[in-house]
Amino acid sequence: MPPRKARAIAVRPAAAVAAARRAALREALDQVLANIPGTLTGKDPEYLHQMRVGTRRLRAALRVYRGTMQRKDKRALLRTLRKIADASGPARDWDVNAPRLPIALRAEAARRQRAAHAQLRRVIGSVQLWMLPRGLAGTRPALDEFARKVLESLDRKTARKGRGIDWKRAGQRHALRLRLRRLRYACEFLSGAFPGRDSEPLVRCLKQLQDLLGDLNDMEVARRLVQELRGKRTRRAPGPRERKLVSLLPAAWRRFTSAPRFWR
Repeated sequence: MPPRKARAIAVRPAAAVAAARRAALREALDQVLANIPGTLTGKDPEYLHQMRVGTRRLRAALRVYRGTMQRKDKRALLRTLRKIADASGPARDWDVNAPRLPIALRAEAARRQRAAHAQLRRVIGSVQLWMLPRGLAGTRPALDEFARKVLESLDRKTARKGRGIDWKRAGQRHALRLRLRRLRYACEFLSGAFPGRDSEPLVRCLKQLQDLLGDLNDMEVARRLVQELRGKRTRRAPGPRERKLVSLLPAAWRRFTSAPRFWR
């Protein structure tokens, strides 16, 4: 079976918030569980990548629907997801970068890659991932009212994070990248609450920004791994590709901020 990618979530406008929450959580959890066997074999790194996408989507869904779930259940699942994220991040970093490193560093990189995957297998074998948080009792708002409030809040936080950003600063770019990801997933989870509204223009702008920032983040990770293997920190001027990507960010940000918000 090929790696399981994220799938669209069918949410009817008349659905209850609880039903929409279950659909989002179940879809993300199914993506994680479907990719675990392939991740454990380690033969195709795409399984690990898609498992990580699923864990990020699951964490995003828990944020979107916080306040509608049993707090104890939500915290327990978040702890498990953090354990997986902490173990899967290094494995993924080595998968992506080990083959690209200077030849003199590849043997040690391969050793650390195997060690990272061994640690990931231990973590996966020690957690339980099939229990979703239970909902809270009581009256809930209509789905469109709930969705509008969530999306407006995430949009404001994203705009605040990007306002006055120095695009050359990796730390600032990474913080904005996390905000963009949360907003994009929320758009995908909740767009069904607004029938007849086209969410694609905004989601497309979000993806474009994420792709640019993701490529720049990959360069930062590769630089960090090289320094780790060599045992020393070095300062390096940005290369032509990095400078080109940075130069594209202001226009991509303007497209995002001017894109129509489908929930308004």
